[in-house]
Amino acid sequence: MRAFSRKLNHLVEVYDADLTLVRTFPVPPRSTFQEPGSEGHTVTNPGDQLIYATDRAVLRVDPEGREQWRFDLGERGPKRGVAYTDVALSADDSLVWVYVPNAMADRGDDAWIALDAVTGELRARHTLPTVGHGGDQYPLRDGRMMLEVGEGQDGLRIYLAGPGIEPRDFGWDDRSLCGVSPDETRFVTVAHDSEDLAVHAFPGGEVLFRVTVADFGFDSDDEVYIEWSPGFLDGETIIAVVRGEDEENWWKHFTVDARTGDIKGEMGISTIDEYDLTPLGDGTYVITDTDGTLRRM
Repeated sequence: MRAFSRKLNHLVEVYDADLTLVRTFPVPPRSTFQEPGSEGHTVTNPGDQLIYATDRAVLRVDPEGREQWRFDLGERGPKRGVAYTDVALSADDSLVWVYVPNAMADRGDDAWIALDAVTGELRARHTLPTVGHGGDQYPLRDGRMMLEVGEGQDGLRIYLAGPGIEPRDFGWDDRSLCGVSPDETRFVTVAHDSEDLAVHAFPGGEVLFRVTVADFGFDSDDEVYIEWSPGFLDGETIIAVVRGEDEENWWKHFTVDARTGDIKGEMGISTIDEYDLTPLGDGTYVITDTDGTLRRM
């Protein structure tokens, strides 16, 4: 398991496999639309170096917060909107992949770049035809990376690239990428309108099956949705979250057979919100107690 980390307002906490806190890194406060600050982050294995983005740069720092390198992204323009830079390490920690939402930052075209993780030198730069607010990335064992770009009400785009490989656009604008199976033969998406969950073959993207709100036992006319938060508990099981809106908002966690789409059942657990649970792919998951303590279940 890669070192587990979470970002609080002004620091990043790093935990070992037993979820014992082993290190904290100071970072600028979270970026907001009104005030610039820190954005996406990732930690090296075994969690002794932090790489994070701000509104204008990507930095690598040591445990004391001393800067190892900095890659400048440029100043945001006067017509900037909500733009959140994401960073992720390749599976072997050799490259830092950065989704840069330049269009919304009013500084040019969106970019997906790869930096040398040790030196910060630019290794690849891809221009994307997106106008994204932010992105989420999923590293693959062979060095490739998957990227979801969120364009707000205009939908989402999914890409696949690697060292020396131009990005492949899967051609959808209405699917949210939510996870890759541990054996990297499948990936899971949720519709932009939250009406269904789909499992796709990797790398082709062919739909293997879909699961709808009705499959979870709810009337399709109800105000019930599938959250953009499923993930692979292991190679056989997906955890999905169904959210409802009536007198008060509620959400429930279900397990889904990752091979057939059959609903295994409701998990009967409580989380602080719909997005708190993080499946780790090895049969365990992480949630947060009401006191802020992380638990691996």
